[in-house]
Amino acid sequence: MARDKSIKVRLTDDEFERITLYAKSKGFSVSEVIRDYIKRLPKRETVDRRLEIE
Repeated sequence: MARDKSIKVRLTDDEFERITLYAKSKGFSVSEVIRDYIKRLPKRETVDRRLEIE
């Protein structure tokens, strides 16, 4: 799957340092860390069902 979407996120110095140090300690890029967190989010179907219930 092609990655053709991007987002811009504003971070504090502390937030940037934390994610950069974490990525470096694991041998990953910051982008890889963020993509990994996104993969952990609930699937769309799950979110859609929850919204219907509310």
